[in-house]
Amino acid sequence: MELTPGERTVWSLIAVNSVVFGAWQVPRLAPFMQKWFMHDPSSSRSITLLTSMFSHQHFWHFGLNMFALHSFAVPLHDHMGREQFLAFYLTTGVTASLASHLFTVARVPWAKMIPSLGASGALFGCISSTAYMYPDASVYIIFLPFLPIKIPVALGAMMGLDLVGILKNWKMFDHYAHLAGSTFGLAYMYAGKDLVWTPLQQKAIELNKDTKLFGKGTLTETKPPVRSRGSSVIEVTSENTADREERSAKDLVQARLDRVKGWWNSKGN
Repeated sequence: MELTPGERTVWSLIAVNSVVFGAWQVPRLAPFMQKWFMHDPSSSRSITLLTSMFSHQHFWHFGLNMFALHSFAVPLHDHMGREQFLAFYLTTGVTASLASHLFTVARVPWAKMIPSLGASGALFGCISSTAYMYPDASVYIIFLPFLPIKIPVALGAMMGLDLVGILKNWKMFDHYAHLAGSTFGLAYMYAGKDLVWTPLQQKAIELNKDTKLFGKGTLTETKPPVRSRGSSVIEVTSENTADREERSAKDLVQARLDRVKGWWNSKGN
Protein backbone atom coordinates (compact mmCIF):
# COMPACT_ATOMS: atom_id res chain seq x y z
CA MET A 1 0.00 0.00 0.00
CA GLU A 2 3.02 2.29 0.15
CA LEU A 3 3.29 2.10 -3.64
CA THR A 4 1.71 4.73 -5.85
CA PRO A 5 -1.12 3.65 -8.21
CA GLY A 6 1.32 3.81 -11.10
CA GLU A 7 3.82 1.56 -9.34
CA ARG A 8 1.08 -0.94 -8.41
CA THR A 9 -0.06 -1.16 -12.02
CA VAL A 10 3.47 -1.50 -13.39
CA TRP A 11 4.47 -4.09 -10.80
CA SER A 12 1.36 -6.06 -11.73
CA LEU A 13 2.52 -6.08 -15.37
CA ILE A 14 5.99 -7.13 -14.23
CA ALA A 15 4.40 -9.95 -12.21
CA VAL A 16 2.57 -11.26 -15.29
CA ASN A 17 5.80 -11.15 -17.29
CA SER A 18 7.59 -12.92 -14.44
CA VAL A 19 5.08 -15.79 -14.39
CA VAL A 20 5.46 -16.26 -18.15
CA PHE A 21 9.27 -16.07 -17.87
CA GLY A 22 9.15 -18.70 -15.12
CA ALA A 23 7.06 -20.98 -17.33
CA TRP A 24 9.74 -20.76 -20.02
CA GLN A 25 12.24 -22.21 -17.55
CA VAL A 26 10.24 -25.45 -17.22
CA PRO A 27 11.39 -27.81 -20.01
CA ARG A 28 8.14 -29.76 -19.96
CA LEU A 29 6.21 -26.59 -20.84
CA ALA A 30 8.42 -25.67 -23.81
CA PRO A 31 6.06 -26.97 -26.56
CA PHE A 32 3.09 -25.16 -24.98
CA MET A 33 5.07 -21.90 -24.60
CA GLN A 34 6.39 -22.05 -28.17
CA LYS A 35 2.86 -22.53 -29.48
CA TRP A 36 1.04 -19.91 -27.40
CA PHE A 37 3.65 -17.36 -26.26
CA MET A 38 5.69 -16.81 -29.44
CA HIS A 39 4.21 -15.15 -32.49
CA ASP A 40 4.96 -17.04 -35.69
CA PRO A 41 3.77 -15.21 -38.84
CA SER A 42 3.51 -18.55 -40.63
CA SER A 43 0.96 -19.87 -38.12
CA SER A 44 -2.78 -19.19 -38.02
CA ARG A 45 -2.81 -18.10 -34.36
CA SER A 46 -3.66 -14.42 -33.84
CA ILE A 47 -3.88 -14.54 -30.02
CA THR A 48 -0.08 -14.69 -29.92
CA LEU A 49 0.00 -11.08 -31.14
CA LEU A 50 -1.04 -10.33 -27.55
CA THR A 51 0.48 -13.13 -25.50
CA SER A 52 3.94 -12.79 -27.04
CA MET A 53 4.29 -9.26 -25.61
CA PHE A 54 4.40 -10.76 -22.09
CA SER A 55 6.90 -13.46 -23.04
CA HIS A 56 10.69 -13.62 -22.52
CA GLN A 57 12.84 -16.72 -22.78
CA HIS A 58 16.17 -15.37 -21.54
CA PHE A 59 16.94 -13.54 -18.32
CA TRP A 60 18.89 -10.68 -19.93
CA HIS A 61 15.93 -9.95 -22.25
CA PHE A 62 13.45 -10.19 -19.38
CA GLY A 63 15.58 -8.11 -16.99
CA LEU A 64 16.32 -5.26 -19.40
CA ASN A 65 12.70 -5.00 -20.55
CA MET A 66 11.28 -5.01 -17.02
CA PHE A 67 13.82 -2.37 -15.94
CA ALA A 68 12.73 -0.19 -18.88
CA LEU A 69 9.05 -0.86 -18.11
CA HIS A 70 9.41 0.37 -14.53
CA SER A 71 11.49 3.38 -15.63
CA PHE A 72 9.17 4.74 -18.32
CA ALA A 73 5.71 3.33 -17.63
CA VAL A 74 5.23 4.86 -14.16
CA PRO A 75 5.37 8.55 -15.27
CA LEU A 76 3.26 7.66 -18.31
CA HIS A 77 0.67 6.02 -16.04
CA ASP A 78 0.61 9.09 -13.79
CA HIS A 79 -0.06 11.28 -16.82
CA MET A 80 -2.77 9.11 -18.39
CA GLY A 81 -4.44 7.35 -15.48
CA ARG A 82 -4.72 3.57 -15.13
CA GLU A 83 -7.43 2.82 -17.70
CA GLN A 84 -5.94 4.88 -20.51
CA PHE A 85 -2.41 3.66 -19.76
CA LEU A 86 -3.39 -0.03 -19.85
CA ALA A 87 -5.36 0.51 -23.07
CA PHE A 88 -2.36 2.32 -24.56
CA TYR A 89 0.16 -0.29 -23.41
CA LEU A 90 -1.81 -3.28 -24.73
CA THR A 91 -2.72 -1.56 -28.00
CA THR A 92 0.87 -0.49 -28.61
CA GLY A 93 2.13 -4.02 -28.00
CA VAL A 94 -0.43 -5.62 -30.31
CA THR A 95 0.16 -2.96 -32.98
CA ALA A 96 3.92 -3.57 -32.84
CA SER A 97 3.36 -7.33 -33.12
CA LEU A 98 1.00 -6.85 -36.06
CA ALA A 99 3.44 -4.54 -37.87
CA SER A 100 6.20 -7.10 -37.36
CA HIS A 101 3.90 -9.81 -38.73
CA LEU A 102 2.91 -7.86 -41.85
CA PHE A 103 6.40 -6.66 -42.77
CA THR A 104 7.89 -10.08 -42.09
CA VAL A 105 5.35 -11.76 -44.39
CA ALA A 106 6.01 -9.12 -47.06
CA ARG A 107 9.81 -9.27 -46.98
CA VAL A 108 10.96 -12.61 -45.59
CA PRO A 109 10.70 -15.92 -47.47
CA TRP A 110 8.21 -18.30 -45.87
CA ALA A 111 10.85 -20.86 -44.93
CA LYS A 112 13.07 -18.29 -43.20
CA MET A 113 10.48 -16.67 -40.92
CA ILE A 114 11.55 -16.51 -37.27
CA PRO A 115 8.99 -16.31 -34.42
CA SER A 116 9.26 -13.28 -32.15
CA LEU A 117 8.41 -12.48 -28.55
CA GLY A 118 9.00 -9.79 -25.91
CA ALA A 119 7.58 -6.55 -24.54
CA SER A 120 9.96 -4.34 -26.52
CA GLY A 121 7.34 -3.05 -28.96
CA ALA A 122 5.11 -1.75 -26.14
CA LEU A 123 8.14 -0.44 -24.25
CA PHE A 124 9.37 1.54 -27.25
CA GLY A 125 5.91 3.10 -27.36
CA CYS A 126 6.26 4.08 -23.70
CA ILE A 127 9.72 5.56 -24.36
CA SER A 128 8.60 7.60 -27.37
CA SER A 129 5.51 8.85 -25.47
CA THR A 130 7.71 9.93 -22.55
CA ALA A 131 10.06 11.69 -24.98
CA TYR A 132 7.07 13.56 -26.44
CA MET A 133 5.81 14.64 -23.02
CA TYR A 134 9.17 15.52 -21.46
CA PRO A 135 11.54 16.58 -24.28
CA ASP A 136 13.96 18.25 -21.85
CA ALA A 137 14.36 15.15 -19.67
CA SER A 138 17.57 13.12 -19.71
CA VAL A 139 17.99 9.36 -19.57
CA TYR A 140 20.86 7.09 -18.69
CA ILE A 141 21.80 3.98 -20.65
CA ILE A 142 22.33 1.02 -18.33
CA PHE A 143 25.75 0.36 -19.86
CA LEU A 144 26.78 4.05 -19.58
CA PRO A 145 25.26 5.17 -16.25
CA PHE A 146 27.56 8.18 -16.00
CA LEU A 147 26.47 9.77 -19.31
CA PRO A 148 23.11 11.63 -19.37
CA ILE A 149 21.45 11.77 -22.79
CA LYS A 150 18.49 13.92 -23.79
CA ILE A 151 15.59 11.57 -24.29
CA PRO A 152 14.67 12.81 -27.82
CA VAL A 153 18.28 12.19 -28.88
CA ALA A 154 18.22 8.69 -27.36
CA LEU A 155 14.88 7.93 -29.04
CA GLY A 156 16.12 9.15 -32.42
CA ALA A 157 19.25 7.01 -32.09
CA MET A 158 17.21 3.91 -31.24
CA MET A 159 14.77 4.44 -34.11
CA GLY A 160 17.66 5.04 -36.48
CA LEU A 161 19.36 1.85 -35.30
CA ASP A 162 16.17 -0.11 -35.90
CA LEU A 163 15.84 1.36 -39.38
CA VAL A 164 19.41 0.27 -40.16
CA GLY A 165 18.61 -3.16 -38.71
CA ILE A 166 15.67 -3.48 -41.12
CA LEU A 167 17.74 -2.39 -44.12
CA LYS A 168 20.62 -4.68 -43.15
CA ASN A 169 18.27 -7.54 -42.26
CA TRP A 170 19.65 -7.97 -38.75
CA LYS A 171 17.93 -10.80 -36.91
CA MET A 172 18.94 -10.45 -33.25
CA PHE A 173 16.05 -8.06 -32.43
CA ASP A 174 12.59 -7.51 -33.90
CA HIS A 175 13.36 -4.12 -35.45
CA TYR A 176 9.95 -3.93 -37.14
CA ALA A 177 8.21 -4.17 -33.76
CA HIS A 178 10.56 -1.62 -32.17
CA LEU A 179 10.04 0.95 -34.92
CA ALA A 180 6.27 0.38 -35.03
CA GLY A 181 5.97 0.74 -31.25
CA SER A 182 7.95 4.01 -31.25
CA THR A 183 5.91 5.43 -34.13
CA PHE A 184 2.60 4.43 -32.56
CA GLY A 185 3.59 6.04 -29.24
CA LEU A 186 4.41 9.35 -30.91
CA ALA A 187 1.23 9.26 -33.01
CA TYR A 188 -0.96 8.53 -30.00
CA MET A 189 0.52 11.34 -27.92
CA TYR A 190 0.07 13.74 -30.82
CA ALA A 191 -3.56 12.95 -31.62
CA GLY A 192 -4.68 9.68 -30.05
CA LYS A 193 -6.30 11.03 -26.91
CA ASP A 194 -8.51 13.49 -28.81
CA LEU A 195 -9.35 11.17 -31.70
CA VAL A 196 -9.68 7.84 -29.86
CA TRP A 197 -9.69 7.93 -26.08
CA THR A 198 -11.93 10.93 -25.38
CA PRO A 199 -14.71 9.78 -27.78
CA LEU A 200 -14.61 6.26 -26.26
CA GLN A 201 -14.75 7.76 -22.79
CA GLN A 202 -17.78 9.86 -23.68
CA LYS A 203 -19.56 6.83 -25.15
CA ALA A 204 -18.86 4.88 -21.94
CA ILE A 205 -20.29 7.72 -19.84
CA GLU A 206 -23.44 7.88 -21.96
CA LEU A 207 -23.84 4.09 -21.90
CA ASN A 208 -23.42 3.95 -18.14
CA LYS A 209 -26.16 6.52 -17.58
CA ASP A 210 -28.72 4.13 -19.03
CA THR A 211 -27.32 0.68 -18.25
CA LYS A 212 -25.09 1.13 -15.17
CA LEU A 213 -22.76 -1.26 -17.01
CA PHE A 214 -19.70 0.07 -15.19
CA GLY A 215 -21.27 0.29 -11.74
CA LYS A 216 -23.75 2.39 -9.82
CA GLY A 217 -21.43 5.37 -9.64
CA THR A 218 -21.35 7.89 -12.46
CA LEU A 219 -18.31 7.82 -14.71
CA THR A 220 -16.73 11.22 -15.09
CA GLU A 221 -14.17 12.43 -17.56
CA THR A 222 -10.73 12.96 -16.05
CA LYS A 223 -8.30 15.58 -17.20
CA PRO A 224 -4.51 15.19 -17.07
CA PRO A 225 -2.51 17.73 -15.10
CA VAL A 226 -1.45 20.88 -16.91
CA ARG A 227 2.31 20.98 -17.40
CA SER A 228 4.88 23.14 -19.08
CA ARG A 229 6.99 21.50 -21.77
CA GLY A 230 10.09 21.94 -19.65
CA SER A 231 8.76 20.27 -16.55
CA SER A 232 10.32 17.09 -15.21
CA VAL A 233 8.58 13.83 -14.44
CA ILE A 234 8.94 14.38 -10.70
CA GLU A 235 7.36 17.82 -10.91
CA VAL A 236 4.09 16.58 -12.39
CA THR A 237 1.95 16.47 -9.26
CA SER A 238 -1.70 17.45 -9.22
CA GLU A 239 -5.17 16.27 -8.24
CA ASN A 240 -5.40 13.70 -11.04
CA THR A 241 -6.79 10.25 -11.63
CA ALA A 242 -3.85 8.53 -9.92
CA ASP A 243 -4.39 10.51 -6.71
CA ARG A 244 -8.06 9.58 -6.58
CA GLU A 245 -7.32 5.94 -7.34
CA GLU A 246 -4.83 5.81 -4.48
CA ARG A 247 -7.33 7.23 -1.98
CA SER A 248 -10.09 4.92 -3.21
CA ALA A 249 -7.85 1.87 -2.88
CA LYS A 250 -6.80 2.81 0.65
CA ASP A 251 -10.42 3.46 1.68
CA LEU A 252 -11.45 0.07 0.29
CA VAL A 253 -8.68 -1.75 2.14
CA GLN A 254 -9.47 0.08 5.37
CA ALA A 255 -13.17 -0.82 5.08
CA ARG A 256 -12.26 -4.48 4.61
CA LEU A 257 -9.93 -4.37 7.60
CA ASP A 258 -12.70 -2.85 9.71
CA ARG A 259 -15.07 -5.67 8.72
CA VAL A 260 -12.47 -8.29 9.60
CA LYS A 261 -11.82 -6.62 12.98
CA GLY A 262 -15.56 -6.47 13.69
CA TRP A 263 -15.94 -10.17 12.89
CA TRP A 264 -12.96 -11.04 15.08
CA ASN A 265 -14.27 -9.00 18.00
CA SER A 266 -17.68 -10.66 17.73
CA LYS A 267 -16.06 -14.09 17.91
CA GLY A 268 -14.02 -13.05 20.94
CA ASN A 269 -17.12 -11.89 22.77
